[in-house]
Amino acid sequence: MSCLFIDASRDRLSVGIEKGSDWIAYDAIEGRHDAVLLDSIRSLCIESGQPVNQLSRCVVINGPGSFTGLRIAVSCIHALDLVHPLRVLPVDQLSLLAAASQNGADHALLDARMNEVYVGFDPQADGTFGCLELMSVNALDGEHVWICHAEEVDRFPISPIPVLPTLDTLRRLASGMDSSKWIPGQQLTPLYLRQTVSWKPLSEQPSKLYDS
Repeated sequence: MSCLFIDASRDRLSVGIEKGSDWIAYDAIEGRHDAVLLDSIRSLCIESGQPVNQLSRCVVINGPGSFTGLRIAVSCIHALDLVHPLRVLPVDQLSLLAAASQNGADHALLDARMNEVYVGFDPQADGTFGCLELMSVNALDGEHVWICHAEEVDRFPISPIPVLPTLDTLRRLASGMDSSKWIPGQQLTPLYLRQTVSWKPLSEQPSKLYDS
């Protein structure tokens, strides 16, 4: 059985495929997500010998992160699901950061812009965070051990521990998550922690995928 992995939550796309004991990953692909995602999936499938139209499982970072990247990844999975039904495991980016940490950090944060941060806390047995929130950057404190993405380490008034997760990190995290968290592909939506943001299915989205 094969499984596709997608992380489009940041500026550079990463995709991978696991087929049996074989693992192939393309980390930090250059180019706009809408221009390289499908071609990267096709290349992975050719290299692994897995037909695109027979993919049956997918693990995806569904947020928080790049608004445009999340929409593109979810829309792509919806399209693949129309060809062949997919079971999908959505994973949040904050839990991915925790999985990359070797320091026992119990809190993770991401830059949310507009003087706000996304935070994850309350670690669960499966390696994910039980609570995800949006808060003011001024509310951060130094009482906890914080981790952040290595690309963002200089953006905060505290000194978090930088980590650099990869698709192999996502693969390891997903392997320990409960099977009840897998959902049908058409039920996948982006994870938006800002309540002012809403998701629309592909048929209701404007044709221009990237914001000006």
